[in-house]
Amino acid sequence: MTSAPLRTLPTAARRGPDRRSADPLAVLSRHLNRDCLHALQPQELAAILEAEGYTDTLIQERYGDLSVFACAERLFQLVPYRPPTLARSASPTLRPGHIGRDLLRGVIYLLPAVWSPAVLALGWNGSQSLSGDAGQSTSLSSIQGAGLGLLISSFFGWGWMQSVAYLGYLGLATSPAETARMLRWAGAGAVALTGVLAAAAAAALGQDPVQVGVVGLSIACYLAAATALLVLSSEVLLVISLLPALTWLGLQAAFSGGLAQSNAPQQAAVVLALAVGLPVVAALYSSQPALIGAMQAAAARVRGVPVAVPSPRRLGRAAWRRALPHAGYGWLCAGFLSLALLHPLSPSDQYGSAGMLGLSWSLAPLVLSMGVLELSVRRIHAALRQKAGTTGTVSSIVRSSAWQVLKVGVQYTALLFLAYVLARLLAPEFGFQRPSWLLILGHLQVAAALLFSGLLINFGALNRVLGAWALALAAQLALLLAHVDVVSSYTLSAGGVLALLLALMWLALMDIRNLG
Repeated sequence: MTSAPLRTLPTAARRGPDRRSADPLAVLSRHLNRDCLHALQPQELAAILEAEGYTDTLIQERYGDLSVFACAERLFQLVPYRPPTLARSASPTLRPGHIGRDLLRGVIYLLPAVWSPAVLALGWNGSQSLSGDAGQSTSLSSIQGAGLGLLISSFFGWGWMQSVAYLGYLGLATSPAETARMLRWAGAGAVALTGVLAAAAAAALGQDPVQVGVVGLSIACYLAAATALLVLSSEVLLVISLLPALTWLGLQAAFSGGLAQSNAPQQAAVVLALAVGLPVVAALYSSQPALIGAMQAAAARVRGVPVAVPSPRRLGRAAWRRALPHAGYGWLCAGFLSLALLHPLSPSDQYGSAGMLGLSWSLAPLVLSMGVLELSVRRIHAALRQKAGTTGTVSSIVRSSAWQVLKVGVQYTALLFLAYVLARLLAPEFGFQRPSWLLILGHLQVAAALLFSGLLINFGALNRVLGAWALALAAQLALLLAHVDVVSSYTLSAGGVLALLLALMWLALMDIRNLG
């Protein structure tokens, strides 16, 4: 293959219309604007596209080109060349709307912990409360009925909904109709699979498959609806749809001291119907293609860019296959936390060997901080883009970028540490057991690991992230089998995965293409 000729300065005839086009390729050129303006050969753009995670299949589905290189050739011809300047890039900025949305998401991730315990009051098979004493048996076989359905749907939902979100975002880059199809069909499939798994697990454990399956389906329906609304940036609508259930719980707590024992199952059923039904209705309404198109048009007006022309293509089986690794990431993270909380291998009633179910509340600050984590990821990407526009040697830019990543990571974990200090002080006031400092250290390491995992996934290193968490899960299991207490095994394995992810982050930053 002969090398492509170097670019020449543009003529006036090539300026304007191509840059203003709403064609999907033109939208991509604006996303890679600086790279397209300064590239001297199409091979540079091909390398950048691959670093952004574009594959030949994805290029075919979105832009109609046969390969990444063919798409790079068209980008090279589309965007006029501009010689780079030595001016320093502007300081990274975050839109206020993004900040508020990210922080609201942390609250949304925690809200199920407020209403989902009502499921345990359904009175099915004597399911135990998740806020029980640490000294009770916490083996998997002792979690019964509604509690088992809640556990299974939460565990598998973490993975399924990662895939649903990936397909939803892929649909947004294609067309409103494809977005609606992906969110509805992928969500429905995840709900059905969760229900089948819940019923099968109940049958294997000698419990009622119908009761466990109904609870599993209900929680999975909520997770699918919440995922669709988050993909569509409808966080406020999701919170509004949950207000009736939360209000009902608040009134019960204020006037009856909680769910009255005489009619607890009926009250729990009302809470479950409100908390699941209303978000599902909101998701079905918001996922209409016309509303999705209007949302995209409004977002484009805010950014001052034209709306991309919807593609007539439909996402095929390749998109569904690419979504599975995202589910694997969710399952590995859920498995890592569940192994510590439940320790299903041991039915012992000793705290050190039977898990940390009585301390499951200690995950609340971590979950609440997920909004801050997403905001931190945005901050890091904005800072890295700024570093990519500065002058200097590659090694100096890499070191400066690594310091920026580390600085934001330390700020995030420091904020979370302060939240844990406050939670530890207030725990006895609310009747909760205080977590040990060793357990808090484990939670902080997991939070930092999730932050770096998100960055690496954005850099296209999902497979490396999967390998790191798989090793961490295996290490945790090995420590438990070696009779290391559950808190120590959790913290040690969390430290191991954090160290591994830090090493992978350094390797990713050494590829300076990831900075942009």
